[in-house]
Amino acid sequence: MKKWIAVIASLLLTITLATPALAASAWKESVTIYGAGLKDSPQKEQIAKLLGTKDDDIVDYVYGNDTEKYINYRYDDSILFSSIRIMEKNSGGLKIDIDETYGKITQISPQTYQNALITAGVTNADVVIAAPHDVTGESALTGIYKAYEVQGDSLNPEYTKNAQDELNTISDITSENEGKDGFSEAQLNKAITEIKITIINQINNGANLTEDDIRQIVDEKIKDNGLDGIVTEEQKTQIINIIIQIKNSGFFNEESATKILESSKNLLNQIKDSDAFKDAKDKAKNLGNDIKDFAESEEGQGIIESIKSFFRSLFESIKNLFN
Repeated sequence: MKKWIAVIASLLLTITLATPALAASAWKESVTIYGAGLKDSPQKEQIAKLLGTKDDDIVDYVYGNDTEKYINYRYDDSILFSSIRIMEKNSGGLKIDIDETYGKITQISPQTYQNALITAGVTNADVVIAAPHDVTGESALTGIYKAYEVQGDSLNPEYTKNAQDELNTISDITSENEGKDGFSEAQLNKAITEIKITIINQINNGANLTEDDIRQIVDEKIKDNGLDGIVTEEQKTQIINIIIQIKNSGFFNEESATKILESSKNLLNQIKDSDAFKDAKDKAKNLGNDIKDFAESEEGQGIIESIKSFFRSLFESIKNLFN
């Protein structure tokens, strides 16, 4: 019996180690990362209260060299104010709460943060973000990445680069379509999440997706989310390019697919429940450009089946050890 337990433990360890760049397990302590601009500021105590920082938190700061490392842009320490508190979990998806008591995150919505963070490999965590005044939010994103570093669970730098490129793509397209009838950032985030899910399912069913295949998926999800004729061909190409970049990194492969699918499904549910999306859906319907419910579609249901299939394969592998 002891030998069998050792074999199972070895197999599970092998599977865990074969899953690169995704956070491995729940942390014992939360991590609070302040923007460097708060280091000697009396406002740090106010932000700590908003974040829910506790005495046993690991505490650090985001500096300009950190933003250069993680998001490829150097900021002066004195202007970095957005701060985060994060706890990595074993399951439950990614949850982000932005406390705007003292200041708003002006350029990055919670759903855009989540989409980018999932691409970076952050799939199961509770995150709180706050700032002492209105900020763009880059130091908060960097702070999340640095939190994994201080926990000894560093993320794959290629994944974080892709995440930043994805965030920039969503932000740029949103800015270019600001005020345009029938467009919302919630619709765009939903479309991109569905694109990722569709590609993961097809790859794990043995498909060898070409650029034309990915373009077709992007076209379909843009249309399904009421954005056909609103998002331009040039903007679609931006999306296609970042999706190909993510695919080529190996991020959509089977080893990481289960966590990504679970977290992406949770994100879809959060988007659907948001006031911004409900408003967008009403406006799309009034424009005669309704938004399809992906979660209830045959393809959406495939998310659950893919997760089940993964664990069936896992337990079948364990079972075969004893035959």
